Amino acid sequence: MSDVKSFWDSKGGDRTLNDLEVTHKDIWQRWLEIETVKRHLRPMDRLVDIGCGAGYSTAQFAGHVSSAVGLDYSEEMIRRARQRDRDGAHLEFHVCDVLKLTPADHGTFDIAISTRCLINILDEEQQYRAIDNIAGILKPGGRFVFIEGLSQGRERLNVLRQKVDLPEMPKVWHNLDFEETRLLREMKKRFTILERSDFGTYDLISRVVYPLSIRPDEPKYDAKLNEVAARLALTWGTSSDISRVIVLVLQA
Repeated sequence: MSDVKSFWDSKGGDRTLNDLEVTHKDIWQRWLEIETVKRHLRPMDRLVDIGCGAGYSTAQFAGHVSSAVGLDYSEEMIRRARQRDRDGAHLEFHVCDVLKLTPADHGTFDIAISTRCLINILDEEQQYRAIDNIAGILKPGGRFVFIEGLSQGRERLNVLRQKVDLPEMPKVWHNLDFEETRLLREMKKRFTILERSDFGTYDLISRVVYPLSIRPDEPKYDAKLNEVAARLALTWGTSSDISRVIVLVLQA
Protein backbone atom coordinates (compact mmCIF):
# COMPACT_ATOMS: atom_id res chain seq x y z
CA MET A 1 0.00 0.00 0.00
CA SER A 2 2.84 2.43 0.74
CA ASP A 3 4.10 2.18 -2.87
CA VAL A 4 0.63 2.98 -4.16
CA LYS A 5 0.26 5.93 -1.80
CA SER A 6 3.68 7.26 -2.82
CA PHE A 7 2.61 7.00 -6.45
CA TRP A 8 -0.49 9.11 -5.85
CA ASP A 9 1.38 11.60 -3.67
CA SER A 10 3.83 12.12 -6.53
CA LYS A 11 0.96 12.60 -8.97
CA GLY A 12 -0.74 15.07 -6.64
CA GLY A 13 2.44 17.10 -6.33
CA ASP A 14 3.09 17.19 -10.09
CA ARG A 15 1.94 20.64 -11.22
CA THR A 16 2.44 19.75 -14.89
CA LEU A 17 -0.76 17.68 -14.55
CA ASN A 18 -4.06 19.54 -14.41
CA ASP A 19 -6.83 18.62 -11.98
CA LEU A 20 -8.86 16.90 -14.69
CA GLU A 21 -6.07 14.51 -15.66
CA VAL A 22 -4.13 14.05 -12.43
CA THR A 23 -5.91 10.82 -11.45
CA HIS A 24 -6.86 9.59 -14.94
CA LYS A 25 -5.71 10.74 -18.38
CA ASP A 26 -8.83 9.43 -20.09
CA ILE A 27 -10.82 12.66 -19.88
CA TRP A 28 -13.93 11.28 -21.56
CA GLN A 29 -14.10 8.33 -19.19
CA ARG A 30 -13.92 10.91 -16.38
CA TRP A 31 -16.82 12.79 -17.95
CA LEU A 32 -18.83 9.56 -18.24
CA GLU A 33 -18.15 8.69 -14.59
CA ILE A 34 -19.24 12.13 -13.40
CA GLU A 35 -22.42 12.21 -15.48
CA THR A 36 -23.29 8.67 -14.34
CA VAL A 37 -22.99 9.70 -10.69
CA LYS A 38 -25.00 12.90 -11.19
CA ARG A 39 -28.03 10.84 -12.16
CA HIS A 40 -28.20 9.49 -8.61
CA LEU A 41 -27.76 12.73 -6.64
CA ARG A 42 -30.54 14.49 -4.74
CA PRO A 43 -30.60 18.14 -3.64
CA MET A 44 -30.77 17.29 0.07
CA ASP A 45 -28.01 14.67 0.03
CA ARG A 46 -24.94 14.86 2.21
CA LEU A 47 -22.31 13.29 -0.06
CA VAL A 48 -18.92 11.71 0.57
CA ASP A 49 -16.49 11.06 -2.29
CA ILE A 50 -14.16 8.25 -1.23
CA GLY A 51 -10.75 8.52 -2.87
CA CYS A 52 -11.54 11.97 -4.22
CA GLY A 53 -8.02 12.66 -5.51
CA ALA A 54 -7.62 16.34 -6.35
CA GLY A 55 -11.36 16.87 -5.92
CA TYR A 56 -12.21 17.54 -9.57
CA SER A 57 -15.23 15.20 -9.58
CA THR A 58 -16.25 16.11 -6.02
CA ALA A 59 -16.58 19.75 -7.06
CA GLN A 60 -18.87 18.70 -9.93
CA PHE A 61 -21.06 16.72 -7.53
CA ALA A 62 -21.22 19.51 -4.95
CA GLY A 63 -23.51 21.65 -7.07
CA HIS A 64 -26.17 18.92 -7.01
CA VAL A 65 -26.30 18.16 -3.26
CA SER A 66 -26.62 20.04 0.02
CA SER A 67 -23.01 19.41 1.04
CA ALA A 68 -20.05 17.32 -0.09
CA VAL A 69 -16.96 15.90 1.59
CA GLY A 70 -13.97 14.59 -0.33
CA LEU A 71 -11.69 12.05 1.37
CA ASP A 72 -8.35 10.76 0.15
CA TYR A 73 -5.32 9.20 1.84
CA SER A 74 -2.91 11.24 -0.29
CA GLU A 75 -1.90 14.43 1.49
CA GLU A 76 -0.73 15.92 -1.81
CA MET A 77 -4.07 15.29 -3.48
CA ILE A 78 -5.99 16.88 -0.61
CA ARG A 79 -3.61 19.83 -0.56
CA ARG A 80 -4.30 20.39 -4.24
CA ALA A 81 -8.07 20.06 -3.72
CA ARG A 82 -8.08 22.58 -0.89
CA GLN A 83 -6.04 25.08 -2.87
CA ARG A 84 -8.65 25.13 -5.62
CA ASP A 85 -11.90 24.85 -3.64
CA ARG A 86 -12.38 27.00 -0.56
CA ASP A 87 -16.12 26.65 -0.10
CA GLY A 88 -15.87 25.53 3.52
CA ALA A 89 -19.25 24.36 4.80
CA HIS A 90 -20.64 23.24 1.43
CA LEU A 91 -17.52 21.50 0.08
CA GLU A 92 -14.63 20.29 2.21
CA PHE A 93 -11.68 17.94 1.85
CA HIS A 94 -9.92 15.77 4.42
CA VAL A 95 -7.05 13.30 4.50
CA CYS A 96 -8.52 9.91 5.40
CA ASP A 97 -7.64 6.27 4.69
CA VAL A 98 -10.75 4.26 3.76
CA LEU A 99 -9.31 1.28 5.66
CA LYS A 100 -9.52 3.33 8.85
CA LEU A 101 -12.78 5.15 8.09
CA THR A 102 -15.45 5.27 10.82
CA PRO A 103 -18.58 7.40 11.44
CA ALA A 104 -16.65 9.16 14.20
CA ASP A 105 -14.40 10.77 11.59
CA HIS A 106 -16.85 12.81 9.55
CA GLY A 107 -20.34 11.64 10.50
CA THR A 108 -22.78 9.76 8.28
CA PHE A 109 -23.91 10.38 4.73
CA ASP A 110 -26.88 9.98 2.42
CA ILE A 111 -24.70 8.91 -0.48
CA ALA A 112 -21.14 7.64 -0.91
CA ILE A 113 -19.19 7.60 -4.16
CA SER A 114 -16.20 5.41 -4.99
CA THR A 115 -14.72 5.87 -8.47
CA ARG A 116 -11.59 3.87 -9.26
CA CYS A 117 -10.59 4.13 -5.59
CA LEU A 118 -10.90 0.65 -4.15
CA ILE A 119 -8.95 -0.97 -7.00
CA ASN A 120 -5.90 0.78 -5.52
CA ILE A 121 -6.10 -1.57 -2.53
CA LEU A 122 -3.98 -4.50 -3.64
CA ASP A 123 -5.42 -7.09 -1.28
CA GLU A 124 -8.87 -8.56 -1.93
CA GLU A 125 -9.79 -9.00 1.73
CA GLN A 126 -8.84 -5.40 2.49
CA GLN A 127 -10.99 -4.23 -0.41
CA TYR A 128 -14.03 -5.78 1.27
CA ARG A 129 -12.97 -4.35 4.62
CA ALA A 130 -13.02 -0.94 2.97
CA ILE A 131 -16.51 -1.64 1.61
CA ASP A 132 -17.64 -2.55 5.14
CA ASN A 133 -16.27 0.79 6.36
CA ILE A 134 -18.16 2.66 3.63
CA ALA A 135 -21.36 0.81 4.55
CA GLY A 136 -20.77 1.90 8.14
CA ILE A 137 -20.87 5.63 7.32
CA LEU A 138 -24.15 5.50 5.39
CA LYS A 139 -27.40 6.57 6.99
CA PRO A 140 -30.21 3.95 7.00
CA GLY A 141 -31.40 3.75 3.40
CA GLY A 142 -28.28 5.57 2.20
CA ARG A 143 -26.87 4.84 -1.27
CA PHE A 144 -23.44 3.84 -2.48
CA VAL A 145 -22.45 4.46 -6.11
CA PHE A 146 -19.64 2.03 -6.82
CA ILE A 147 -17.63 2.56 -10.04
CA GLU A 148 -14.65 0.24 -10.05
CA GLY A 149 -12.58 -2.01 -12.30
CA LEU A 150 -13.85 -5.47 -13.28
CA SER A 151 -11.28 -8.15 -14.09
CA GLN A 152 -13.47 -10.28 -16.39
CA GLY A 153 -14.49 -7.31 -18.52
CA ARG A 154 -10.87 -6.26 -19.00
CA GLU A 155 -9.89 -9.82 -19.91
CA ARG A 156 -12.70 -10.14 -22.49
CA LEU A 157 -11.87 -6.74 -23.96
CA ASN A 158 -8.26 -7.86 -24.39
CA VAL A 159 -9.45 -11.04 -26.12
CA LEU A 160 -11.45 -8.90 -28.55
CA ARG A 161 -8.45 -6.63 -29.15
CA GLN A 162 -6.25 -9.64 -29.91
CA LYS A 163 -8.82 -10.98 -32.39
CA VAL A 164 -8.56 -7.76 -34.39
CA ASP A 165 -4.76 -7.67 -34.12
CA LEU A 166 -4.50 -5.03 -31.41
CA PRO A 167 -2.11 -5.58 -28.48
CA GLU A 168 -3.39 -6.24 -24.98
CA MET A 169 -3.91 -3.16 -22.87
CA PRO A 170 -0.99 -2.71 -20.46
CA LYS A 171 -1.47 -3.92 -16.91
CA VAL A 172 -1.78 -1.23 -14.24
CA TRP A 173 0.58 -2.21 -11.44
CA HIS A 174 -1.26 -0.26 -8.74
CA ASN A 175 -4.74 -1.65 -9.52
CA LEU A 176 -6.48 -4.85 -8.45
CA ASP A 177 -9.76 -5.20 -10.36
CA PHE A 178 -12.73 -6.89 -8.73
CA GLU A 179 -13.75 -10.45 -9.60
CA GLU A 180 -17.39 -10.32 -10.70
CA THR A 181 -18.89 -13.38 -9.01
CA ARG A 182 -17.43 -12.63 -5.59
CA LEU A 183 -18.15 -8.92 -5.88
CA LEU A 184 -21.86 -9.44 -6.50
CA ARG A 185 -22.08 -12.08 -3.77
CA GLU A 186 -20.37 -9.84 -1.21
CA MET A 187 -22.39 -6.76 -2.17
CA LYS A 188 -25.66 -8.66 -1.74
CA LYS A 189 -24.60 -9.47 1.84
CA ARG A 190 -24.18 -5.77 2.63
CA PHE A 191 -26.61 -3.89 0.39
CA THR A 192 -29.63 -4.04 -1.83
CA ILE A 193 -28.46 -3.74 -5.45
CA LEU A 194 -30.72 -1.09 -6.99
CA GLU A 195 -29.04 -0.88 -10.38
CA ARG A 196 -26.17 -2.29 -12.40
CA SER A 197 -24.64 -0.73 -15.50
CA ASP A 198 -21.28 -0.55 -17.26
CA PHE A 199 -19.10 1.37 -19.71
CA GLY A 200 -18.85 -1.39 -22.30
CA THR A 201 -20.07 0.81 -25.16
CA TYR A 202 -17.36 3.33 -24.36
CA ASP A 203 -14.73 0.59 -24.16
CA LEU A 204 -15.78 -0.94 -27.47
CA ILE A 205 -15.44 2.36 -29.31
CA SER A 206 -12.51 3.93 -27.46
CA ARG A 207 -10.41 0.80 -27.01
CA VAL A 208 -11.20 -1.12 -30.21
CA VAL A 209 -12.94 0.91 -32.96
CA TYR A 210 -10.91 4.09 -32.48
CA PRO A 211 -7.42 2.53 -32.38
CA LEU A 212 -8.30 0.34 -35.37
CA SER A 213 -9.50 3.36 -37.35
CA ILE A 214 -6.30 5.40 -36.88
CA ARG A 215 -3.52 2.83 -36.80
CA PRO A 216 -0.57 2.95 -37.10
CA ASP A 217 -1.05 6.28 -35.30
CA GLU A 218 -1.31 6.19 -31.50
CA PRO A 219 -4.72 6.86 -29.88
CA LYS A 220 -5.26 10.09 -27.94
CA TYR A 221 -7.55 10.29 -24.92
CA ASP A 222 -9.06 13.62 -26.00
CA ALA A 223 -10.06 12.34 -29.45
CA LYS A 224 -13.45 13.43 -30.79
CA LEU A 225 -14.45 9.79 -31.25
CA ASN A 226 -13.90 9.19 -27.51
CA GLU A 227 -16.27 12.07 -26.78
CA VAL A 228 -18.85 10.47 -29.07
CA ALA A 229 -18.26 7.12 -27.32
CA ALA A 230 -18.79 8.63 -23.87
CA ARG A 231 -21.99 10.41 -24.86
CA LEU A 232 -23.32 7.28 -26.54
CA ALA A 233 -22.42 5.12 -23.52
CA LEU A 234 -24.37 7.44 -21.22
CA THR A 235 -27.57 6.92 -23.20
CA TRP A 236 -27.20 3.62 -25.07
CA GLY A 237 -26.98 1.14 -22.21
CA THR A 238 -24.93 -1.98 -21.78
CA SER A 239 -22.13 -3.94 -23.42
CA SER A 240 -21.21 -5.56 -20.14
CA ASP A 241 -19.14 -8.46 -21.50
CA ILE A 242 -16.29 -6.15 -22.49
CA SER A 243 -16.59 -3.39 -19.88
CA ARG A 244 -13.47 -2.62 -17.84
CA VAL A 245 -15.80 -0.94 -15.33
CA ILE A 246 -18.78 -2.08 -13.30
CA VAL A 247 -21.26 0.45 -11.93
CA LEU A 248 -23.40 -0.60 -8.98
CA VAL A 249 -25.97 1.58 -7.23
CA LEU A 250 -26.41 0.09 -3.77
CA GLN A 251 -28.69 0.84 -0.82
CA ALA A 252 -27.83 0.24 2.82
